[in-house]
Amino acid sequence: MSVNNTRVREIINDAIARAINTSGDACCGSIYQAWRNLKAWRDLPPAPGVRPNSLDLEVAAAENYMFARASVCSAFVSRFQMNSMALVYYTSKRVGVGMPTSSNPQSEPDLGVVGWGGIGSEEGEADRNRCNHGASPPWWRPVNEVMNIGNGYGGLYGSPGTRYGPSGYAPPGYR
Repeated sequence: MSVNNTRVREIINDAIARAINTSGDACCGSIYQAWRNLKAWRDLPPAPGVRPNSLDLEVAAAENYMFARASVCSAFVSRFQMNSMALVYYTSKRVGVGMPTSSNPQSEPDLGVVGWGGIGSEEGEADRNRCNHGASPPWWRPVNEVMNIGNGYGGLYGSPGTRYGPSGYAPPGYR
């Protein structure tokens, strides 16, 4: 299955427009908040008999985009590292190695989702050059500082196990 790119961009634009930047970071703050909102929505436990939010590929692509854009914009990781990690994550799914970032099931591997991560890292680099040009990303940050597999995102993104709580956000078509 491939993603509907028009719908992915609609979700991205909506998430950014609805993100309230409380971090004081005028450059990357709203992107981080948009990612946190999407991540929180995808991590919500499903009601009995209802398909988990984590399986929606368009929202997965939008979250992947937002995570990549925020991480590269802030210089937390380089564009090279973000793209490399995305390819390893995709490959792990293809060969059946689970690396869930929440208690919900992982979405199926999809090149469209990976592609949106690449777009996010490219736009994040443009953001960093535009408004965070003094920041210099490391060549490579230890992956366990970026992601805490099985317990959600760790490090800069919150304590292990943090799901950012229900934010009240829902993508278009789910409200």
